[in-house]
Amino acid sequence: MSLKLHDLITKVRESSTTSSTREIISQECVQIRNAFRKEDTKNRPRNISKLIYIDFLGFPTDFGQVECLKLIAQPSYVCKRIGYLGLSVLLTENEEVLFMSTNIIRSDLASENKFIVALALSSLGNIGSVEMLRDLAPEVEKLLKSQAAYIRKKAALTAIRTIRFVPETVDRFVGCVKSLLSDKNHGVVLGGLQLLVEILKIEPKTISEFRKLVPGLLRMLKSLVDAGYAPEYDFEGVTDPFLQVYILRLLRILGQDSKKYSNQMIDILTQVGTSSGLNKNVENCILYESVSTILTIDSPNRLRVTAINTLSKFLTGKDNNMKYVALNTLLKGVNKDSKSLKRHRKVIVKCLRDKDISIRRRALDLVFGIMNKKNVKELTQELLDCLPKAEHDFRFDITAKVCTAIERFSPDDQWQIDTLVQVLTIGGQYIRDDVIAIMTQVTGRNRGLQYYASKKLYNSLLDDRYRNQKFIQVAAWVIGEFGDILLKKSIEENEPIDPSQIIDLCQIIITSSRNEDLTKYFVLNTLIKLSTRIEGYNESIKEIIKPFMKHVNIEIQQRACEYFRLFEDKELLVFSFDRIPVKDDNLETQKIEEIEENSNQNSNTNTKVQENSNNQLSPNNNNNQNKNKQEENELNLMGSNINISQNQTQESSSIENLLQLDFSNNNNQNVNKQTTNTQNQQSNQSTEDFLSDIFGTNNNPNRSVNNTQNIQNNNIQNVMDLLGTGKGNGTGMGRGNGFGMGKGNGTGMGRGNGAGMGRGNGTGMGRGNGTGMGRGNGTGMGRGNVNTQKKNPSAVIYNQDGLKIQMNFKLVSVNGTPAAMIQSTFTNSTQTQMTGLLFQVAVPKHLQVQMAPPSSKIIPPNNNGKVTQTFRIIKKQNIKTKLTMMTRIQFKINGMPISKQQEVKNLPLIF
Repeated sequence: MSLKLHDLITKVRESSTTSSTREIISQECVQIRNAFRKEDTKNRPRNISKLIYIDFLGFPTDFGQVECLKLIAQPSYVCKRIGYLGLSVLLTENEEVLFMSTNIIRSDLASENKFIVALALSSLGNIGSVEMLRDLAPEVEKLLKSQAAYIRKKAALTAIRTIRFVPETVDRFVGCVKSLLSDKNHGVVLGGLQLLVEILKIEPKTISEFRKLVPGLLRMLKSLVDAGYAPEYDFEGVTDPFLQVYILRLLRILGQDSKKYSNQMIDILTQVGTSSGLNKNVENCILYESVSTILTIDSPNRLRVTAINTLSKFLTGKDNNMKYVALNTLLKGVNKDSKSLKRHRKVIVKCLRDKDISIRRRALDLVFGIMNKKNVKELTQELLDCLPKAEHDFRFDITAKVCTAIERFSPDDQWQIDTLVQVLTIGGQYIRDDVIAIMTQVTGRNRGLQYYASKKLYNSLLDDRYRNQKFIQVAAWVIGEFGDILLKKSIEENEPIDPSQIIDLCQIIITSSRNEDLTKYFVLNTLIKLSTRIEGYNESIKEIIKPFMKHVNIEIQQRACEYFRLFEDKELLVFSFDRIPVKDDNLETQKIEEIEENSNQNSNTNTKVQENSNNQLSPNNNNNQNKNKQEENELNLMGSNINISQNQTQESSSIENLLQLDFSNNNNQNVNKQTTNTQNQQSNQSTEDFLSDIFGTNNNPNRSVNNTQNIQNNNIQNVMDLLGTGKGNGTGMGRGNGFGMGKGNGTGMGRGNGAGMGRGNGTGMGRGNGTGMGRGNGTGMGRGNVNTQKKNPSAVIYNQDGLKIQMNFKLVSVNGTPAAMIQSTFTNSTQTQMTGLLFQVAVPKHLQVQMAPPSSKIIPPNNNGKVTQTFRIIKKQNIKTKLTMMTRIQFKINGMPISKQQEVKNLPLIF
């Protein structure tokens, strides 16, 4: 005989060990199974009740699911109550057994007993599957018009789940909402408000229709605020606070982006904000909702200031929940009213030292949100003061915000260097990887601060407390680059530094077992650079480098061997380790934008002239070569490392083989294959790529040796001829028969019969019959029978977790092979920056992908910036199909890694 529920609970509580509890549950489950097998209908409710308790304890109860269906099929209300409770607890919407209860629930919804109807509605609203909700939606719609307020309230809550899981049924319930909101029962009105909020989320187009309800909602809210004591709806001295909260939420949705209806809400929102105190939690809830509504709708400035002041009072309280919601709400209002927020800077900064980590994180985001060039010094110092005592995970967030603030709001370079050094010394192991690049860029572009930065880093490096890995790497780079300036300036300021001290310090660091291999790479580079900047210490440096020629790390070993060999050729050594020019990100971005905007106009610049008997060009081959050269230049500007070689092969990972796709982030692709015999014959002719010679990227393998030697020997002497304006037969901008921009028969921009921009019969931008931008019958932008280029298509391939990825497509050609140039743009709509961006693309085997690195691995929040990444897809086989790819996105937000992989189909591009 099985135990009663009360006895089972008592026995489990009295058990002292986990094993004894398992034994009790196991024995009871055996008894319950035997009772089910014998069809013991009398004790079935008791057995289901015990199964519910056993399920709460975490033990499997799958064998009792069918018995719940048998129980709800009984006509007794007592049996149905236990059966529906078991159905809601033991089953989920994904269980196949649940579908068998559809007919039983349908019959119970039509019952004359309102309590049985309520049980069915509650069960359907809790665990109803998509199929059940779609089938039973008509019954739920009928019950919304029931005479019993108890049923109408339950039906409204069930309708919320119905439209949430089955959005196409939303039209059924739109007409019933207005009658629910005009009901006298507060419970029905509350259910109607929640249903309307859900409808507006699914169908935003209906907002204009429901805005007509605003006056009635305002009257209802005013009656609740002005109402006296009502025993039926009173909660801690406030009349129906739940209804007030949902009215305010609905007003927030209806008043957004509407000046007319926002003005109607101002008076009542002011009354709610001033009548509610801060003594009770229920009053705080109403006050918070009113503040959120004020900050969302189009409210006047004075009302916004009042709302922000109220939230500031929440921050001074002791309730952590109110602090958290206040910080979140203030973070949403940063962009709308940052001036009012800055008045409460001290209160916000104080939250950085709160005991609750969630409050500290929100306060950090808010501090960064109110930061500008005027207060960046003070707020940055506040963040650095919190850094030593912060948890490890929180230190990463602080250093990331500080580094971003340094980049965005730095008032001068010297403060930027001081702050970066301070960040490196305090939390070097917690900073992001690109801080080294920031430091090198700042010191490199400002010659007056090169000595200041190198001396500051050198003095800090002498202190063993600050020798974390990131700090050593930055200091090693700066000292290696500007070691000669450090020594020279120190003598001028009567604080001379002995070069041997620098070399001995490098030896201590590179031989220390505490330092990582990456740090040793930097120190090796520092030593070899110092050998070219300091005279008389080459032998000492060689002695330090020599033991590393047998190092266990192959990278260190290779570097040491190469550096040691370079000592044999002093000129090559000095040339190889000359001071690195600093990259200007703004200039690079400007170049990329110019190439993208003027790609059509610049397509004739890199044209290879074919000097055949008719002095004419093949437009198709010419355009293909131009686009190939142009796209390679685009990738080079973005940092691509494309190696034009036919002997390199690409390794495929296991996932690539499984998917039969080509995931690629490798830029060493074979992109210069010769295609047809006709092109080979044309390349053997006396052709030249003028711009390729200038930039050193000529890829013509069959170019004559004499011609190449002449250009190499005369590079310096004829530089004015290359870019000059004088007369001659060479390559210039004046008159001549060569490549010029003046009059002549060659390839120029003046008048002539070649490929130029002036008048002529060749390929130019003036009048002529060739392929140009002037008048003619060619393919250009002037008058005539031209083929205009279609607008480049775009598509959004990902829009989740606050990250939006948009692709812009452009058809190009690589050596006559169809290809697509794709630029991916990443934007972040959340309030926290995304770090560690990794974007990979896989394509079918008949395509080939080449990817350039992203412009940054950090995506700024609130859509304040964007990150771009360019890649190219080349068609290897002649298969006409729509472009399909598999993408993998990885990034971190608030320290939590997110990884998504998806297949992207129906892209607006056909090969």
